[in-house]
This record gives sequence, structure tokens and C-alpha cells, in this order.
Amino acid sequence: MSLRDYLFHEEPGITLYCGDCREVLPLLHLEGAACITDPPYGINYRSNHNSSRRGAWARWVRYENMPGIYGDEQPIDPMPLLNFDPLVIFGGQYVANQLPPTRCWIIWDKRDGIGPNNQADCEMAWTNLDKPSRIHRQMWSGLLRAGESNVARSPKLHPHEKPVELMRFAIGYAEPDRRLPIIDPYCGSGSAVLAAKELGYQAIGIEIEPRYCELTVKRLRQEILPL
Repeated sequence: MSLRDYLFHEEPGITLYCGDCREVLPLLHLEGAACITDPPYGINYRSNHNSSRRGAWARWVRYENMPGIYGDEQPIDPMPLLNFDPLVIFGGQYVANQLPPTRCWIIWDKRDGIGPNNQADCEMAWTNLDKPSRIHRQMWSGLLRAGESNVARSPKLHPHEKPVELMRFAIGYAEPDRRLPIIDPYCGSGSAVLAAKELGYQAIGIEIEPRYCELTVKRLRQEILPL
């Protein structure tokens, strides 16, 4: 197949491909790109569900009906991603034994002042940046979500959805000079691509699930709708 066979959406500065990134990446022949990505964690997360929302939240979050996370049965092989510089891999702790040592982790503090519960207090992103580690604080606990992804503005879009604010933070820290385009080989619902567009970067997204590609296009057009 040619690269055009995978093309899903194109607009000035933004290109979205629908397919397996292991097939698409070799066809791109990129001379350089900053990779900001959130790949499958290999935890076999059960996310293919359809659950109704009731009560006060129902007017905002009517239902969840999301495809499962392709390839989440086992951790990804991160070696092909190491060709990118700079590189940020969310969920890096799941494949840390396959990655070089680093002085720079990006930590997403999901509690941001609220009490602990049985969910993770933070999420970790491995980077190849020669910079100090940094913390991004943004509450994200079930329906308690701060910022643009507050349920009053948007329903849940992806089982492992990341807030656009977090991706803006990661992009700005990894590639502040805007020399390189941003690429996300595991695009999901498109948070990294949307963040790159808002910051004025060129961006490339690759996603294997067509419904998430459709959702990414809607987000790029600022039409946030439930799946």
C-alpha cells in the first residue's frame, strides 16, 4: 500500500493517517519530527463498553460507547520510536525496561490537591530530553476533570484520553523552538494533534481505529461529540 491509501484527513499543517503506525511510519520518510505519544500500555484494559450515565451528569455525559484499545494485550516495542528526537512516551513506566535511562520524566499530577483514592495519583512520561523533570498538575479523577475536558464541556472521548492542556505542556517543553513538526503514532482521540494545532505547530497523527480518526477530525473542527 502507498501512503495515500492510509490518508484519512488533511488540512493546512495537519495530516491524519488511519492505519497501523508500524506500516505507516516507514512510508513517511521524515527528516525530523518531535514525537509526543501515548501508546497502548499492555494492560489489557477492558474498554469496549456501553454504560449509561444517570442523574445530574446525564445532561452532559449521555453514554460511553468506545472501541477497545488495539494492541493493549501486550506492551508495545518502543524501539522504532527511539529514532525520534525529541521523544515523549506517556505510560513510559510500562516499557521502562526497554528504554535507556533518562534524567527527564514528565509527571502528570492527577490529584492536584484532592484526596487519594484507588486510582493512580499520577501518570508518567519517559523522555529523551536532556532537561530537568517537570510536573503538570491537572485534576483528572473519574468525572472530576479540570480544564477544557471538564464534563460540562465534553464527554469522555477515549479510555486513556489525555487532556489537551497536558499535551500542550509536553509539546512546549519538548520542542519549544517550533523547528520540527509534531508526530503522534498512537493518536487515539487526537489530543496531541489538537494541542499542536492550537500552538501553531505542524502535526501528523496516526491511528488504527477509524472511529477515533473520525473523532479527531471532529475535534480539529471544534465539534466535540460523543462517539
